[in-house]
Amino acid sequence: MSAPIHELERREVRSRWFVALATLLSVAILASTWLALFSFFGTSSAFGVFTGLEKRFVPDVQSMALDFPDLSRVSRIYTLKNEKLAELDDGKNSQPIRIEDVPEIVIDGALASEDSTFYEHEGVNFAAIGSAFIDNLRYGRERGGSTITQQVVKQNFVGDELTLTRKIREAAVAVELERRYTKDQILEFYLNSVYFGWGAYGVKAAAQEYFGKSLDELTIAESAAMFVPIRNPRVYDPRRQPENVLQRRNDVIDTMVAHNMITKSQGEAAKKEPLDIKPPSRFAGPADHVVAEVKRQLLHEPEFAFLGATTEERKVAIFGCAADDENCHGGGGLKVYVTINLDWQETANSILESWLPYTDPSTMTKQQVDACIARYNATQTAVPSLERLRCAPTGAISTVDSATGAIRVMSSGLPFDVEQFDLALRSERNPGSAFKPFGLVAYLESGGSLNSFWDARSPIEIECPFSCGRDGSNIWTVRGGKKDTGIRLTQATYQSVNVVYAQVSVAVGPAHIIDVARRMGIKKSKIPEVYSIVLGGGGATPIEMASAYTNFATNGLWAEPYLIERIEGPDGTVLYQHETQRMQVVDPAIIAAARRPLTRVPTRAGTAPAANIGRPQGGKTGTHQNYTDAWFVGFVPQYATAVWVGYPDFQYPMRDITIKNQYYSRVYGGTIPAPIWAEYMTDILKNVPVENFPPDPPGVSKYFVIPKTDVPLVLGMQADDAEDAVYKAHLQPVMVEVPSVESAGIVVGQDPNPAGQDGTATQPLTVDEGTKITVQVSSGVPPSAPLVDLTGMDVDQVVAALAQFKEDTGVELSFTTIFVETTEPTLVGTVITTSPIPASTVTFGDTITLFIGKAPPPPPPSGGGGGG
Repeated sequence: MSAPIHELERREVRSRWFVALATLLSVAILASTWLALFSFFGTSSAFGVFTGLEKRFVPDVQSMALDFPDLSRVSRIYTLKNEKLAELDDGKNSQPIRIEDVPEIVIDGALASEDSTFYEHEGVNFAAIGSAFIDNLRYGRERGGSTITQQVVKQNFVGDELTLTRKIREAAVAVELERRYTKDQILEFYLNSVYFGWGAYGVKAAAQEYFGKSLDELTIAESAAMFVPIRNPRVYDPRRQPENVLQRRNDVIDTMVAHNMITKSQGEAAKKEPLDIKPPSRFAGPADHVVAEVKRQLLHEPEFAFLGATTEERKVAIFGCAADDENCHGGGGLKVYVTINLDWQETANSILESWLPYTDPSTMTKQQVDACIARYNATQTAVPSLERLRCAPTGAISTVDSATGAIRVMSSGLPFDVEQFDLALRSERNPGSAFKPFGLVAYLESGGSLNSFWDARSPIEIECPFSCGRDGSNIWTVRGGKKDTGIRLTQATYQSVNVVYAQVSVAVGPAHIIDVARRMGIKKSKIPEVYSIVLGGGGATPIEMASAYTNFATNGLWAEPYLIERIEGPDGTVLYQHETQRMQVVDPAIIAAARRPLTRVPTRAGTAPAANIGRPQGGKTGTHQNYTDAWFVGFVPQYATAVWVGYPDFQYPMRDITIKNQYYSRVYGGTIPAPIWAEYMTDILKNVPVENFPPDPPGVSKYFVIPKTDVPLVLGMQADDAEDAVYKAHLQPVMVEVPSVESAGIVVGQDPNPAGQDGTATQPLTVDEGTKITVQVSSGVPPSAPLVDLTGMDVDQVVAALAQFKEDTGVELSFTTIFVETTEPTLVGTVITTSPIPASTVTFGDTITLFIGKAPPPPPPSGGGGGG
């Protein structure tokens, strides 16, 4: 056995000899296409010429750094339960694997396809080069004789420029590479780095891309076919040129038989197998919108700047190198853990599909297509191409963890391959009355009370300091209230009374409502500073609404919603860990007070009994103007969930529509979103313990005190003005029509009367808001009443009696007297009878006649007799 030093010397000599011979044959194969150059050299001088070329072109390979580049690795997204959601490759899908983990049949496929004598040559296969040389001369075509080692060299060290110098360098470096590395090391790098087409780098990625299998599941035929695209991924594309691939696959199988890698019978059976390439499966997961958002955040959000200062740097860190960048190596291999609960996400997807299934336009009748196009035209939205038509309402579901802000579900009703725009995360739609709680909080912050009393008549007109009417005027007409009554704010909340909240918006101002909404979680959506925002005149996304409603479960302790929990490097090092920061964004007592009416919304008394799930909960319906958007945003102590329903491409009324085989003349927040919410929450919470909301903090009671107000003086006003004045004072008018000589519609009395009975009161009359104020309004008809019995009264008593009669009945009478003789002394000076008689109907202003008794005149004196 030779000493080690002699073996090293022999290897050095052999290396130099191989380099020289490799140089000679490399030039020969290139020169085969340049016959004039080949003839010029001549047979006798060829070796001398090539020896000179070696000195000129062959590099000093022993001094070269021939380290294998770090391979890009696929970054993956996982849930916190370690469920894989997706692989992030951005076109370069590389999944390195150790050579000992590669099945023998896969290695045989690689060798049979690319270099069947790999384990026999020392970097350059002279026989293959010679064979290629002869074929080039005979058939006038180029056919390379590169070994696997040479392919590694070409792709990683010398490039693929078609020049004599590059080919010589390739051969020389290949020999040196084999001197430094074992065959298994070279083959392992090759199997992990070679490009198989369709973004797949390496055998593991290729097996998944084309067959959806792991390496140990591949058949002989699949192992042979998998390596065919290496030569030219465009010519041998298994999906686009299957006939080319099939023919070449069978050639590879024959080579495997010829080299005793498989038996002849195995080869014949393998060649009978169909190609059976699976279609691309990109964006087919249960949370593809989540994956897209993770990519966006990693590439653009400042929070992840540690991945790179520029987008390009971040791409390399996340995805590895671009598929067309051969000079780039490394990157990728990240594990990105997200907060999504995959089971809940799939539940949301399934429920949305059940309630609001996507209709493929290709399955629609012409009548359906025409009706859909008419809807687009009605909204002045450009009609898309047929395959882009979305003609039915869809929905979105978002769930946020109340304690941490973690986004647990982000489900969009449209499949990702149909619409990459995430309705749950990005769609700013009008939230309707689901925005009212922000107005409520603003009002309580302004010192208001849930027991304040408001005018609930509909419609009402509100004058704006800007154009706010549909006709461009500054009059905002609001509908949606009660009939001729007022209600307290707590009832107006759970019954969603628009006219009350329009007044609340005016009372606190839209700027204050916007401030509250921003603090509570509506961070990015556009909110115009107009009164109508309290009824949903602005926009919000389902994620924002769910996040904002977590405040009602936590007494205003809010955490920013987030999706990415942790990022680990390829070696398991934690590169990023989300840290939840909770902020007290609203006074806890105010939020606790505001929560109470919201807990009555999903009851028979509220607008969403269909949302009731039988545990502590609250929420709010929202139906935007003309039924174009419908919401239910609800919360339990642990989670808040927003459900939105509407047309995805435009705002179109959801009228006369059939959903889940049921006809709806109009879609409200309580008719579709509420039962979707209940079905979804019932499912996801089945294993979540029932909890109660946090206890009320100190100070809650003051937000339920009945406020005081002054009674307005409305005497003499027109009835409508008087009624408005009473409502404006947060009191309940009771309008009573009474006979009066005043013109019809004039207020002739009120109770209580702040002016007092004599009209001299100087202090305001203060009562509880909501107190009933009786307002007496003239009917325009003089009052009448049965005449009181005045019999037996003297004149002074009659005057007093008629005064009382006036006070009691409003009937003022005058009288005349007629004296009649009576022989009854007790009737003298008193009323004997009246005209009209007692109990007869008399009318204001009538004159009655009093018949008063008087004593008869005394008899004449008697006369004396005379004498005669």
